[in-house]
Amino acid sequence: MLNAIPSGAYTGMLHTHKLVVLLFLIVYVIKLALLLFSEEKLDKMRASKPARIFEVVLSVLFLVTGIVMWTSLAEPFKMLFLIKIVAVFASIPLAVIGFKKKNKVLAILSVVLLFAAYGLAEVKKKQSLKPQNQDMVYNEAETSVYGKQLYTQYCENCHGADGAAGLSGAKNLQISTLSDEEAKRRIKKGKGNMLPYEKVLNDKQIDAVLTHIKSLRK
Repeated sequence: MLNAIPSGAYTGMLHTHKLVVLLFLIVYVIKLALLLFSEEKLDKMRASKPARIFEVVLSVLFLVTGIVMWTSLAEPFKMLFLIKIVAVFASIPLAVIGFKKKNKVLAILSVVLLFAAYGLAEVKKKQSLKPQNQDMVYNEAETSVYGKQLYTQYCENCHGADGAAGLSGAKNLQISTLSDEEAKRRIKKGKGNMLPYEKVLNDKQIDAVLTHIKSLRK
């Protein structure tokens, strides 16, 4: 973890980043389409002062919000995130040169890299929701150990090993006052930035996670 963002600030930053990424991709798809099919209109777009200002502001927001989101991760140097960052930063000079020189190959490559970076983010999200073996049953001792393993796999990245990291808007589990039923419902359905795990973990596995979470409370 390089930096921890308060819950409210993180939520706002997350929504801002998602909107900026969407607009950024749309702008570059439009520019690529104009380069491929109407260079005259692309020249007019590039000559427009409002369009240039909008693109500069959007680019700055894209980089700033992306860096802030990245530095809030518990493990910012995981290979998947590093590849994503390399793809984004590689796309920038390619886009600048490609659109300025009207080099269609470089322009296409820059857009492909941007979509690849976006795709990696979606892959990470799907990996975090990969279902566990729903048929496994554990005795009391195994439940305690397995609960910690599941917590490490699914919860620690935001809540931290001690439950108090508060990353990505996560609540402090050490001071949680949720009842068992409320906690189970939160794990199953998710809330805010927290993903739902009802299709990932069965009831016994959720109980195991909750057992470990309760052991973190002060």
